[in-house]
Amino acid sequence: EEFRMVANGFFQAEGHISCRIRSKYFSPVFVVNQNLNQKSLEFFLTLWHVLGRTGSLTLIKNKYGKIVIRLSSENWDTILNYYAEYFKFIYGEKYIAFQKLFTIRHLTSNQLRLDPSSLALATTLVYSISAHGTERNLSLSDQLSLFCISSTNIDIPNYTDNYNKVSILFIIGMILGDGTLYLRLRKSDKGSIWVIPTLFLPKLKNKYNVHFFNILEKFFKSFDIKVYIINKAKDSETIEILSSSANVDKYYIKEMTILTVENIHSMFEKLIPMMKPYSHYFYWKYDQFELMSRVALLVKNKAHLTLYGFKTILEIIYSYPNNRSQSKEIWIDFIDDWFKSQAA
Repeated sequence: EEFRMVANGFFQAEGHISCRIRSKYFSPVFVVNQNLNQKSLEFFLTLWHVLGRTGSLTLIKNKYGKIVIRLSSENWDTILNYYAEYFKFIYGEKYIAFQKLFTIRHLTSNQLRLDPSSLALATTLVYSISAHGTERNLSLSDQLSLFCISSTNIDIPNYTDNYNKVSILFIIGMILGDGTLYLRLRKSDKGSIWVIPTLFLPKLKNKYNVHFFNILEKFFKSFDIKVYIINKAKDSETIEILSSSANVDKYYIKEMTILTVENIHSMFEKLIPMMKPYSHYFYWKYDQFELMSRVALLVKNKAHLTLYGFKTILEIIYSYPNNRSQSKEIWIDFIDDWFKSQAA
């Protein structure tokens, strides 16, 4: 069950559900993928196994030339009877998408007696099932015209979102997707350096985001963790961090809603200790958690209040893979100057 909650969080961030129309045949699509490395291979093999080895586990090359591991299926039985049940702890667009697939299947299961009203509703649902539904080769009206159906008077049923609470395991799963644990370094007005532990949880904007981010905000606030929610990030530093640390396209970042947690109390004293018992679920992002944990321990023991301790923190931060714009040496010069000024 622990892995299941992590997998649900990951699918919330990286999963895709849609439906294709071929002639009058409707085919569901389930896809979840990640850049290939040893840890993502371990994660996907585990996921494939717990899902009964259903679907296709493949390696492909994405548009950026990177090798990606992908779990996918276009089988109605697999998606509705296995995946919809396993991933029932997700929210928003994807949670509603599974419900829409059930309706589409009910409407189109009898190909020999597919009446115009059922065909019209099923087609409309296909085009509404994801934010990318309007990016098809044919518009909805053109697709309906092929079926000789008018696009008027088609009422979509009301679907209910998930109102259950999230868990820390779900949050870890989201971090595995587009999320990031990151240590910001900033020079203060007085010349010292601020070490700012930060969590970013970005999500592409859609009409279900308000509900989903309310769920997330309630979860964090219940543990006295302060959050900030930003629409359309304009902060160049945030854009660079998400682009380099979470492999998110810069174009999409500007269109995302981003939940941010940043301060020593919320991160070092609350969130990181909550995550520690489940740190093995960080897989390919374990380095981010490990770095945060090591620095949290030093800060807890007041190491940042001494020159040696602060330099040790900087050495640790730069010992991990990073694409920081400032070199370690620049920060060391800053902190040297700060402690000299305080001693004068």
